[in-house]
Amino acid sequence: MKRKYTLLLLPILSLLGCGLYLCFRFSSTSRKPHFSKNLFSATYPVHHRFIEETSQMRAHHKISPENENLIQVSTLNAGETLGIPQSLLWCLMFQESRLNHLSGLKEGKLSTGLGQFSVSAFFELNHHLPRYISAPQTTIASILGSDIRPLSSDINDTSSLNSYYFIPTAVTATALYLNNRWIQLARIADDRGLSYSPEVLWAWAALSYNKGGRTVLALWNQIEAKRGPAGLSSALTTKASFLSSALNHNLVNQALRSIWSNRLLAGYSSELITHVENIRDCALNKEESL
Repeated sequence: MKRKYTLLLLPILSLLGCGLYLCFRFSSTSRKPHFSKNLFSATYPVHHRFIEETSQMRAHHKISPENENLIQVSTLNAGETLGIPQSLLWCLMFQESRLNHLSGLKEGKLSTGLGQFSVSAFFELNHHLPRYISAPQTTIASILGSDIRPLSSDINDTSSLNSYYFIPTAVTATALYLNNRWIQLARIADDRGLSYSPEVLWAWAALSYNKGGRTVLALWNQIEAKRGPAGLSSALTTKASFLSSALNHNLVNQALRSIWSNRLLAGYSSELITHVENIRDCALNKEESL
């Protein structure tokens, strides 16, 4: 009889163990990003060159007060819900589209809207969001009131809630895609046993948003090859080391040479460094907080 109960308990314990493992695995890879508000500025844009450009945009009616306010409010809502530094989200959209929610539509470009979404970005948010966050429907509804998926790129209905060209939806979708890049990099760093600051990782996530994950990983590998594991951990934990690494032309060129042809190398390296400079000048505190 005792042996019979033991045999019955074995599959139960096995299932329980599997359940605990899956629960732990899911929670460990789906945790909510956060930041400590030291690195990123509470007011933005920071540098006078961005402040002046924004003023010129208003003066020349390139953005209406209504649209600018709607972007600001939507950035606040999405940032607070997802734990994204609001200055980073706003500055990312500013760089991508100059806050034009219809950017690229008239020209028929492949990447359009506030966050310059492409086909792959639409597909990820419509089909793969559960890979990054545990309750996408609830998360999106907490920002917009309902789940906006499937996200649409229909240019004939730009005022629909599920249209990427409707400003609150565009900001939320851009925030979700940026959030995914943070989670993706955090998982890789965890798997490699790398120390990192959640806040500094947001700056790396913005690079991944703009230039792709493999570009960021190629740069991480190059930093580690040149400066060792301690150098890479430093680049993931301090503002100074992040900037000194991501703005190092030789380091960036060597990293990108492993994935891009010579024909594309110079242009892509220059674009990445410009993106880092824009993050620094638009979104980061002037003080050396970290």
